[in-house]
Amino acid sequence: MPDWMETWPSVYAVGREYQICLPVRQECTMWVRVGEKDYCDHSNGILRSGKFLHIVHVPCEALERERRYTVCLREIRKRRPYFTECGEVQSREYCFEPLVKKEEYHIINLADTHSLTKAPVGSGSFFGEKLDLLVMNGDIPDDSGEPENFRAIYLISGAVSKGRVPCVFARGNHDMRGIYAEQLADYTPTDGGKSYYTFRLGPVWGIVLDAGEDKEDGNPEYGHTVCCEAFREEEEDFLNRVIAAKEYEQASVRLIVSHHPFAHCIKAPFDIEQERYAGWSQMLKKLRPTVWLTGHLHECFLESPGGAHDTYGYPCPVVCSSQVDVAQNRHTVGAVTITEKEIRVRYVSENGEVFGEESVVFDEKYSV
Repeated sequence: MPDWMETWPSVYAVGREYQICLPVRQECTMWVRVGEKDYCDHSNGILRSGKFLHIVHVPCEALERERRYTVCLREIRKRRPYFTECGEVQSREYCFEPLVKKEEYHIINLADTHSLTKAPVGSGSFFGEKLDLLVMNGDIPDDSGEPENFRAIYLISGAVSKGRVPCVFARGNHDMRGIYAEQLADYTPTDGGKSYYTFRLGPVWGIVLDAGEDKEDGNPEYGHTVCCEAFREEEEDFLNRVIAAKEYEQASVRLIVSHHPFAHCIKAPFDIEQERYAGWSQMLKKLRPTVWLTGHLHECFLESPGGAHDTYGYPCPVVCSSQVDVAQNRHTVGAVTITEKEIRVRYVSENGEVFGEESVVFDEKYSV
């Protein structure tokens, strides 16, 4: 890869577009060529070069048709109002494998890395070239105190996906902490700045939900810097629109992705929004989801409705896989396999070893 590229690109799915994300080592402009068309990282016609991260928006139809794309970079040596100095174009082509209907879907649910990179790349690489989808499920950086913290997201997703398969990003509560949290939408995949959205990848449809912080807005830890109750109220309107639109009905696999498994009520001070979360849990049942992928709890489990963590009524089986030990550089992912008959989860350590396995056989309600 060109020297300026720190890792492989990551192809994130949002709505019906892919957002191709790439961290770079020096100032440059970037565009992506798909077929005969160039898609640029720009701001109203101005090519961006001032950030370490480039994000290029490409329609799903274009990339899924071509199944390959070329990342193009041009060094900016000195940006001036007139006669900017720049270098020659460097480029590299990548293959892309869109999701198609198959007998088994292999998904990595990766959460709570808290700024680790090497260990989660190890655990996240379990499926190798059999990987179909990578879910980056929140708290990837430990906080948003510096923009550089966001590099961890793409160092992991680039190394695991190698720009070959789609990724999905969900914000975690630790991502909301620090002065640059208010700029997180500029450094992560969003739907027009919104951290909640739907996506469609062939036979797979999903909804990404964001519960925000895990304590009341007035908790001293936040120092009067959050308004998550109002944020959740807006998000509830979005959830109602999604249910009414019924876009999920044509999908054979339906995913819920959220960092916080909010159907589980934790003891005070984390026992917030009980009425709202109970309502969301019931609303989500209307989607007839296949599985809910979560993190946040720093635990590993696969539970059916009525399980030990089910407070408000799971809408489907829930996978939580987020064990981490930052001091020991250890991390766990959930390697999720979905077939017509069951969900199977293997809990994988940073060295690729499987130390636990659980499965749930589908009944008619959750069948693929």
